[in-house]
Amino acid sequence: MLRCWCMALVALDRASIDGADAVTELLTLPLQEYVSLFDRPTHEGKGRMPLHVTEYYGKVLMGDPPQEFGLVFDTGSGNIVLPTIKCGDEACEDHHRFSSSASHSAIQVALEDGTVLAPGDERDTTTITYGTGKLTGEYIRDRMCLRSDQANDRIVRPGDMCIQVDFLGVTQESRFPFSELPFDGIFGLGLGGLSAGPSFNFVSRLVASNESVVRKPVFAFFLRNLNADEDSEITFGGYKPDRVTGGDSGLTWLPVPKDEADEKGYWIVTMRDIYVRSVPLGICNDSNSHPRCQVAMDTGTALMMGPRHSVNQLLRAVGGCSQPIPSIRFELDAVGGGTFSLVLDQEDFAEVQGTDCAFVFQPVDLPPNLGSMWVLGQTALRKYYSVYDAERWQVGIGLARHTETSRESALSQFQSSQSMQTTHAPEVCEDDNNNMVWSHLPGCKQFASLGYCTRFSPLAHKYCRLSCDICGAEERGAPIKISDAKDEDVADSSSPAAVQVSGSGMTVSRAKRGVVKARSLYLAEV
Repeated sequence: MLRCWCMALVALDRASIDGADAVTELLTLPLQEYVSLFDRPTHEGKGRMPLHVTEYYGKVLMGDPPQEFGLVFDTGSGNIVLPTIKCGDEACEDHHRFSSSASHSAIQVALEDGTVLAPGDERDTTTITYGTGKLTGEYIRDRMCLRSDQANDRIVRPGDMCIQVDFLGVTQESRFPFSELPFDGIFGLGLGGLSAGPSFNFVSRLVASNESVVRKPVFAFFLRNLNADEDSEITFGGYKPDRVTGGDSGLTWLPVPKDEADEKGYWIVTMRDIYVRSVPLGICNDSNSHPRCQVAMDTGTALMMGPRHSVNQLLRAVGGCSQPIPSIRFELDAVGGGTFSLVLDQEDFAEVQGTDCAFVFQPVDLPPNLGSMWVLGQTALRKYYSVYDAERWQVGIGLARHTETSRESALSQFQSSQSMQTTHAPEVCEDDNNNMVWSHLPGCKQFASLGYCTRFSPLAHKYCRLSCDICGAEERGAPIKISDAKDEDVADSSSPAAVQVSGSGMTVSRAKRGVVKARSLYLAEV
């Protein structure tokens, strides 16, 4: 029970959690977003073009009394992750940190199976790798509350959604890339296979609550059109028909293979084929009499990803950058034996400049346990409203109803900010690999090869001016001194993973600043 300074707040908290009114019918949490631009080679190989990557995060209250955090809501992750005061690394100190001693309801957990830590017991820890960064944490159990009004106070009110969760409390965190991120941690909405243990999976907790938290173990995402004057949101307890073109009738339900999806950890639907110019590509054909491809719905992934040979086949069918670029239709299985056509037009999946272009489709080699799987990321999930139903094991999808009022795009804001940058005094054109190594970062050459020069601009300007090619004309004429440590001595110079994200962050109106995390589907958690 929440211990506050007055009995009225205690009573209010008790009523909002334990009483009959504690069940939340529908809670919609506004999501802040941070758009980052990252470079991708163009299809014709003539240069590079910026594409958008977005992270969607909102306020979460943890503990008693509540401590506030900003967490990314991600269907491609399976754990709730928060930095703790035990973490003295710079990346942790730059963010809100959870204090177990300050929460009367915090319980220390020893093992992945949820066993409570007893005096004298040893406890397990978990390490998660994200791109070039990693974090290590221990297990904690506490009460978490979500609120729709996003007020600046930390008072739990009737209508807020509160539930006990097990989460990963970070004790060590690499500076890169976490120190650059505006949010504090991750709210994993994936399934069991991506979680540290059964008790750490939020979706399972929601189902097990048996309607004591929300009426239905269902949540839904509305992701803002990048050019529209609207805001993203996540809804718990159901969905909002007014966010779908055509309302309820505009939503189609797709079956989720429960056991396999839970084992792999992703919200999986099945696809019959992909069509370009109304021609089926036979992408899912195999020796099976009922050929299907598996498709993961991932709100935390910017790109559309698929098996290498299948993506190459798709891009050959699209035919390059010749105008007009044809639409692509994904034919998905629907409940009851029907189908749903998810259609992406040129403006959804291609950036075009003159005769050149860049596509959002990325080949990816998945681990054997995931098999040959496609990933539908933000490109599709901005155009389509998505609903995740853990009661009936289905995903609802329908064309999102976006406002026609426009907002300046992130790319326009970035270009404007670049043109307004002032000229600074010349600096020596050099790489400072010693400081990069001391900060547990890759060497400057690898830093640049991963595309991080624009994404992590402050680091590039401070340590990797030479490798990132950001020296001015005066600086190029200055003596060049390279630090004694060589990239090859401090970083793996092997080629980067198939999925790489880079770029330079910029503020979106009514959204806080931030940078997205690097993501790789080679990792246990994406």
